[in-house]
Amino acid sequence: MQSIPVLSVELTSDIVNQKSSVIHLMSDASQNYLTNVKTFFDDVMAHEQEMETDVLPDVALPHAKSSAVKTPFIVVGKYLDGIIWNNGNQVKLVILIGAPEHADKAHLAIIAKLAAHLADDDFIATLLNSDTQSLVDKVRGLYE
Repeated sequence: MQSIPVLSVELTSDIVNQKSSVIHLMSDASQNYLTNVKTFFDDVMAHEQEMETDVLPDVALPHAKSSAVKTPFIVVGKYLDGIIWNNGNQVKLVILIGAPEHADKAHLAIIAKLAAHLADDDFIATLLNSDTQSLVDKVRGLYE
């Protein structure tokens, strides 16, 4: 599997009150991998309407295949006080995944590899207890 850029964002109390604010910040941080930030943001939010992405305790995996994505990427952010995501669920770790619209299953491969590791409670605990750079390094290490 190709190396995937992994970026981080600092999630602070002034932006974590809505998941759309978090996704917007993460989309903005991804601009080097996008042709259009707004298009990507809209695609992620449309996907959020189709299915809930907070399927694991403490973790949300917003993602989209989008015509605005030039190359696959991942953005991670952590807020230990929790961010209301869906149905009152509070997540502490948000991992945004972007893939080109016509990627050959790259999007699903990225999600599958990450999801396999996120099924391990110890791996999630390690991520939640890591500083930002270590968090990025641990996620990036899955794809190197």
